[in-house]
Amino acid sequence: MVKRARQGLDGKTLRRCAAVLLLALLAGCASVSQTSLQANVAAPDKKNGDGIGGTGISTALINPRGDGIGGTGIRGTITGFGSILVNGLKLDFDHTTTVVTDGKPVSLEALRVGQIIQGVAHSKNGKLSLATLEIQHAVSGPITAIDHATETLAVLGQNVRLNLAGDKAAIAAFATLQASDIVSVSGLRQADGLIVATRIDQRSDDERILLRGTATAATATTVSIGALEIPAVPGAPLPKAGEQVFAAGRMINGAFVPDVVMGYGPLVFGSDVTAVSLEAHAPRAAGSPEPLVIDGVKVSGAALPAGTALNDRIVVTGQIAGPDSVTATNIDGIRTVVTINAAEGSLRPAAIRPDTTRSERVAPRPNVERPRAVRPEPPARQRPAIERPTEVPMV
Repeated sequence: MVKRARQGLDGKTLRRCAAVLLLALLAGCASVSQTSLQANVAAPDKKNGDGIGGTGISTALINPRGDGIGGTGIRGTITGFGSILVNGLKLDFDHTTTVVTDGKPVSLEALRVGQIIQGVAHSKNGKLSLATLEIQHAVSGPITAIDHATETLAVLGQNVRLNLAGDKAAIAAFATLQASDIVSVSGLRQADGLIVATRIDQRSDDERILLRGTATAATATTVSIGALEIPAVPGAPLPKAGEQVFAAGRMINGAFVPDVVMGYGPLVFGSDVTAVSLEAHAPRAAGSPEPLVIDGVKVSGAALPAGTALNDRIVVTGQIAGPDSVTATNIDGIRTVVTINAAEGSLRPAAIRPDTTRSERVAPRPNVERPRAVRPEPPARQRPAIERPTEVPMV
């Protein structure tokens, strides 16, 4: 009995020792894992060519656990591919990434440089991987006015300014546009509502018309975005002045007739999103005492970079503090983004085979049936007669 009791006591001791060793080992692994993750976070690169000075993947956007819990909401302009480059961040994607354009499901092949995207990414092994991605156009509709000299146009009552920066191909493509053409405009709005285009694509006449922006006025029956007064959809509530609005419908007899008019909050990334990276135009200059409010989002915790002027492009990185507020850990300036017109297929993701022609500008070849080539018959081959030896009669 005594022997068995001692054996039992020794077993408990061994189990306790094993537990202590296991906890110590796990703590050590966790420490090494976090250290390795921080070492993999991209350091600021002032020569990365992505249009953002000195912006790497901020540790504020990376979940130290690396398990995909706690997403990052991203809104900005696509500046390149390989990974998808937005706001100076390299965003991985694969076949599981959900892609839509203005609410309509599409494939990754729809992505283009210059488009504005909104998405949610999760961190894994020190990288950001996109779970969802929406291509968001500021306005799609007929051109009502255009001035090629000043590089401006009006679409559905929205004023649009381009920045072609002397690009000959973009200027030539823009010169082909005229009033009544249907276009989709990618870009962000300034505080005064002007859309600064980063990309313009010509579209067919039978596609849906849409716009998104801040409601500048509202009545019991209409809501206005810019100079466009949008009638209410029967049975649907109208957004209030100051709310963000998405409207879509058709052009009927020269008038915009919506079938969708909905308001939404400035931060609509989902409950699992804790961090954000938001591109915008500065609503005021650096040093101004006015509160910093960007597209309805109240920003605190960081100041605009010194020298920032009204309407300069910026990226706000930080943590979500409420349904309409962000505590910024960093605010960076962006170099000028050039407007892209009818970009070639080489600006698609590297994983997708690019087009070799601008299909929207190249007329299809007529289907002409070619006559079959007649193959000449080979000349008949004649075999020479074989002379048989004369038979000599036997004597």
